[in-house]
Amino acid sequence: LYINTYKGRMGERILRRLRYELFDRVLRYPLARFRRTRASEIASMIKDEVEPMGEFIGDAFTQPLFLGGQALVALLFIFLQNFYLGLATVVVIGFQAWLIPVLRRRLIILGKQRQIAARQLAGRLGEVVEGIQDAHTNDTTNYERAEITSTLGKLFFIRFELFQRKFSVKFLNNLLIQFLSFFFYAVGGYFAIRGTLDIGQLIGVIVAYKDLPAPVRGLIDHDQKRLNVEARYEQIIEQFTMDTLKDAELQKVPDGEVPNIETGYEISRLVVEDESGSKLIESASADISKGERIAVLGGIVSGANTFV
Repeated sequence: LYINTYKGRMGERILRRLRYELFDRVLRYPLARFRRTRASEIASMIKDEVEPMGEFIGDAFTQPLFLGGQALVALLFIFLQNFYLGLATVVVIGFQAWLIPVLRRRLIILGKQRQIAARQLAGRLGEVVEGIQDAHTNDTTNYERAEITSTLGKLFFIRFELFQRKFSVKFLNNLLIQFLSFFFYAVGGYFAIRGTLDIGQLIGVIVAYKDLPAPVRGLIDHDQKRLNVEARYEQIIEQFTMDTLKDAELQKVPDGEVPNIETGYEISRLVVEDESGSKLIESASADISKGERIAVLGGIVSGANTFV
């Protein structure tokens, strides 16, 4: 009760802080970024794509300890019964622990592609709903259907390949686990008949091994989930990271009372650029006294900009 309650609490608290951090970065986006990013995509990333991270955060600490402890106890008991059967178990489990993550690397790539395709689908659906009046006015409904059909088809093939590879790896994982059971019965039974292995030791090894596959499989699945969450986190952070992000200090709430302006301003060689980098004002200088009202006169790139 304590572990499940408080690991869930920790996951939800960190998930809340992560969502707040992402929303804070959205508020510091330059305006040009909003013209290239659909609102539904941002909402989907903050709301849905970070959701699995909250579920993983608590398990990141408890699962390796709990499952690893179970596996070590079972493995230790096998070694106490027979050293060579324990060594064979370590070899097969070690090979399994190396091979399965290698085969699952493609699953991580497919998971990224599925995430991007689902995000694009959410953005496109939001764009169509927001502009449904234009779609009816210009009679582009069939075009919208064709585009969504293409996106859904792409998403289907990604998910189907992911489905195939996922269960192929699961099949191989179960095959390696069952191979050890066959090995104990065949090889251990042979040596028991020969009299070189005590039948009690063999039964003890077989009974202990029944408690080993579940935690080993759980540890392998946990490592795969960790890699998926890492890939998802890196992809989300990449979307919310940019060089032109506004400094957080510019939007920080001031501490204490804001002091009044005691003096005016002196402007020297002022340069103002628009979102594309074009200079609207260049090398402007002025002295502004306290309480003075000013305006900028003159057309853009006219060379006649003056302060009055």
